[in-house]
Amino acid sequence: MSTNRHLINNNEILQPTLLLDKGLPIPFLEGKYQVDQGWCSVITEGGAFKEILQPGTHFLGRYRMFRDVKATAVDLRIKSMMVSTSREFTISQPVPVEINLDLSVEYRVADPRRVVTEITTPLTSLFDRVIQAVRGSVAYANIDEIRTQGEGIARAAFQRLQAMQLPEVLGLQVFNVLTTSIKATDAGNDALAQLQMGQFTKVQDWRVDNEIMRQSQITPEWLMINRPELYAQLMAGNQQIIKEMVDKGLMDPAAFLNQAGNAPMSNPMQLLSGFGMPGTANSGMFGLPANAQQANTGQQGAPNSSQAVPQLGGGTKDVHSRMREEINLLQKQPGAKTESKPGVDANGIADGSYDLRIRVPRNSGGEIILYFTCPSTFPQTPPVFEVEINGESMPFQSAILRRWTGQYLIEIVREVKQYFG
Repeated sequence: MSTNRHLINNNEILQPTLLLDKGLPIPFLEGKYQVDQGWCSVITEGGAFKEILQPGTHFLGRYRMFRDVKATAVDLRIKSMMVSTSREFTISQPVPVEINLDLSVEYRVADPRRVVTEITTPLTSLFDRVIQAVRGSVAYANIDEIRTQGEGIARAAFQRLQAMQLPEVLGLQVFNVLTTSIKATDAGNDALAQLQMGQFTKVQDWRVDNEIMRQSQITPEWLMINRPELYAQLMAGNQQIIKEMVDKGLMDPAAFLNQAGNAPMSNPMQLLSGFGMPGTANSGMFGLPANAQQANTGQQGAPNSSQAVPQLGGGTKDVHSRMREEINLLQKQPGAKTESKPGVDANGIADGSYDLRIRVPRNSGGEIILYFTCPSTFPQTPPVFEVEINGESMPFQSAILRRWTGQYLIEIVREVKQYFG
């Protein structure tokens, strides 16, 4: 582990202190002192701070004859300090990785008096604080910093330097921190690093496979070509219902594709229990809540009552019971706040409809508000809904409403939250 601290030269901002020749206390014979543009000069008289001279020519006759007058020139221009490290820092996520990191720190002198009279080595002190700020930033960094050239490390280090109040402590002001180079030296050779790397690789592979399966969609043609044994079991005795489910994209391929090739085949009727199939347990295998409400595609005609809807397994459920289930599911959504009220007709009599307002927080800040109007024939008839983002109405085309078959409102809420973040 090494740094370039030994190469830091404090004379980059300070010139050696000069004892000024005041000349004779006679007009036009007194001494004079010149300060260049971009510099200032800190004057001490008799060892005590006197004043700061700005650029220009200054006559020294105003100072007392029997006291030494000394001047220290200070560079006020914006400068850059290179901070170079080798194996000084270690990224810990997902595995310990030592890095070589080079930074460029832009700064300038903010308080010349403090730099000259109170700080012995101002640039060396600034270097030490940069190292301290970077060390705290790397502690929370991950391997992605190498791919992004250390942008997050530089940004976090700059924020930490600002919190150190350097103008009041060192008399120096930092304007920016830039990463000029970041390289990984190894991926860790100890047993813990190898174990963490193995776990990380396994999880990443699982995520990739899961995303591929999530983006896939099972069709009858795919099953017929790739898994004919599943196609035969699924279609036996339930051709119409299952085919419509598959065609509408209601079946998650992960439930089938995750099976081992030599494992015993799962019972398709058991897997379909989440859709209310008769004689099966309620497991909700395909991403929908257990006993999810679906339209009865096998019956002809509308239900007898405007507040009763047919079920796949037979029987009816009134809209009030369904709304109780809806509200219960919505309240379980993390951070969601649900308000509901029954709708009324022109005479103020309840007409079986419901109005709901759901507030959910956004991951990027603010909140999403969804307004649902569910008719008395819900869920056979889809709801009408609007979306607001931070109080502003936003257009949104729901894929769930386009293929509405009686799903739960929580699925639309998740769809909107995923889209708007």
